[in-house]
Amino acid sequence: MKSFVGVGSAIVCLLGAACSDANAPPDLGNPVAFERLRAEPYSFTYHSGMDKPERIVVRDAVTWKAVWDQINSRGSSVPLPAADFSREMLVVAALGSRSTGGFSILVEGAGESGGRINVSIRSDSPQNCVTTEAFTQPVDIARLPRSDEPVNFVERSTITNCGD
Repeated sequence: MKSFVGVGSAIVCLLGAACSDANAPPDLGNPVAFERLRAEPYSFTYHSGMDKPERIVVRDAVTWKAVWDQINSRGSSVPLPAADFSREMLVVAALGSRSTGGFSILVEGAGESGGRINVSIRSDSPQNCVTTEAFTQPVDIARLPRSDEPVNFVERSTITNCGD
């Protein structure tokens, strides 16, 4: 009887995995509050000075100023958003340079598990879409409660298909 229950459990687990949504955000552990610097479900900016993919955890004002200056090195002078680093930290996700529009990157969730903070990053690419013919460098930024635990970035890629 024991082996029958074990086989039945394995089948249920396999069916559950087969039926799960591949586009669903990953399980990050116990939820951690986070607030994106842009409320709309779009990257914070699409024209940054961050030409390479980067994941940055900011825990102090000096680093924040340097990262902010890099983000805004191609655009107009945008005031540095205030941050209280005694209570919060920032995560910055840069997609890197892309040859057209339609690409985006989002901080989509955070959780704590096993002595680390897990931050979910979603990168989206266009397929069969009409996009701008301009170089873009998407970046997203979010606030999280301050933690000295290591931060693990959990990557997820999606494709927006505009032409079916």
